[in-house]
Amino acid sequence: MQFVRTLQQNFGRSWRLLLRHRWSVLAGLLCIPVHSAILLWTPRLFGEAIDMLRPAAAIGGDDPAARRQQLQAVCGLLLGLALLEGIARYVARKTLIDASRHVERDLKDALMAHLGRLPVAWYDRSRTGDIVSRMTQDIELVRFVMGPLLLHGGSAVCLLPTGMWLMAQMNVPVTLAAAAAFALLFALLRLFMPRLHKWSKRAQEAIGDLSQRAQEDFAGIRVLFQFGATARERAAMATRNRRYLFANLRLVRLRALVNAVTHSTSGVVTLGVLVVGGYEVVHDQLTAGQLFQFILYLAAMLFPLEILGWTLATMPRALAAAVRIEELFAVAPESDAGIAPPLRGALVVRGLTYSYPEQERPALRNVSFELPAGGKLGLCGPVGSGKSTLLALVLRFYDPPRGTVFVDGHDVLDLRPSALRAAFAYAPQEPFLFSDTIAANVAFARDAMPAAALATAVVNSALDQDLDQFPLGLETVVGERGVTLSGGQKQRVSLARALASERSALLLDDTISAVDPATERRILAGLRSGRGARSMLVASHRLSALADADLILAFDAGVVQEQGSHRELLARGGSYAAAWRRQSEARALEGEELP
Repeated sequence: MQFVRTLQQNFGRSWRLLLRHRWSVLAGLLCIPVHSAILLWTPRLFGEAIDMLRPAAAIGGDDPAARRQQLQAVCGLLLGLALLEGIARYVARKTLIDASRHVERDLKDALMAHLGRLPVAWYDRSRTGDIVSRMTQDIELVRFVMGPLLLHGGSAVCLLPTGMWLMAQMNVPVTLAAAAAFALLFALLRLFMPRLHKWSKRAQEAIGDLSQRAQEDFAGIRVLFQFGATARERAAMATRNRRYLFANLRLVRLRALVNAVTHSTSGVVTLGVLVVGGYEVVHDQLTAGQLFQFILYLAAMLFPLEILGWTLATMPRALAAAVRIEELFAVAPESDAGIAPPLRGALVVRGLTYSYPEQERPALRNVSFELPAGGKLGLCGPVGSGKSTLLALVLRFYDPPRGTVFVDGHDVLDLRPSALRAAFAYAPQEPFLFSDTIAANVAFARDAMPAAALATAVVNSALDQDLDQFPLGLETVVGERGVTLSGGQKQRVSLARALASERSALLLDDTISAVDPATERRILAGLRSGRGARSMLVASHRLSALADADLILAFDAGVVQEQGSHRELLARGGSYAAAWRRQSEARALEGEELP
């Protein structure tokens, strides 16, 4: 019963998806008894045909012409049945396997939709390679249960009990000899199932670990080459390969043992039938045709039995895969409940203190400020001082404490996350580009973008000055994660994407750190002209990007040390003024001036 409950718990979702294609499945299932009945009828016809070949004296001097006509009729019937059985088998296989492929597609769609609703914090703890392994290999194993298992399991259910009953009607001793071997086989299969499940799960986990490390190595191949770490990574991959090999060897040995037992049982059953049946023929309890009929019954039952044994050997692996898939579905999605009013980007933060999960030290402590709609907020401070954390809390990538962060007078916890994020265009500190054209990456935030809007965003981000370096201009396809672009070019594509959106506010997280001073001046001018009436939150180490902000927050270790306008902070002579002076001196040495 526990095993049945486990199957229901982990395959229930897939079975419900299969029910969407119930008519195809029903058509396939109805064809299984048809071709099974034909398979079980055929041995009887063959047995009768063999008995017709005996000498006339041996069967009471039948008329040879009449027997020849009967034999011809049986042969014609066998030919017709073979054709009908082939059609029924084809329809059953096609409909059930096709339905299982649809389940595979639906399950991938459902899992992808679920993953798209999970909170950002969950992805911080998850491994991309493991997720990909579950979405591909694990779902393929679950599909196996939805199609081949139904097909072969249905054939076994139809053939085995019916075949045993037909054999028992002919001769009980021969039937008992076959049944004893079948009982032994099922007992052995039940003994192997727990160990098969254990090592199947370990093999699935090993391939997920291997995929994750391979994904990281390929994504960071330039770092490996730069630091000469390829040999070390080969050793690390070899270790994971050995773990995967060990788990799979144990699994293969168990499955090979199951297959060997299944095939050996086939031979034992046939031998038992020949020994007992031969004895019955010698003592005139069976005819030779009836013995041949027994052998054909066994052949009809043994093939699905062997397939069923192989299927049952694969079942634990599919169950382990289903468990891993359900682990993803068990992660609670981010709630999209809340109000969705039109937002303009006015921001109020009151006494915000926030610590990341499982972190004791607060990333932000007692942060308070106000920014009206259309205003510009600047964030500065050393690495790890809390600038990016504040932007993430505004977007509700992480939930701040209630009553601390408000957008247009609404607590962000009361706003629908999708509606909140739709009000902000975000250019992250580490820009992510898709393996697509530059134009498609810039226009990513909009379903359709006019050419004029695209061109304006490209100019305002100073990306236009590099277009002649690209072989196809904006239609140039960048590599994975934009690997064919420089750091500054990736930042400008990300900035152009934010500027090209029609959202009410801009969140820019250190988007000019990798550009030269001349390009920086063009970008700042472009931001002033392309911003319009939008609110803007800018985190930057380059204070020139913050000089025109209505309010500047100077962070240190999660605490706002100073806040005010650029002129007010310079007049105070604190840490902001000291940082401005250092950057001014550095620019002066380079022949540049800060605004």
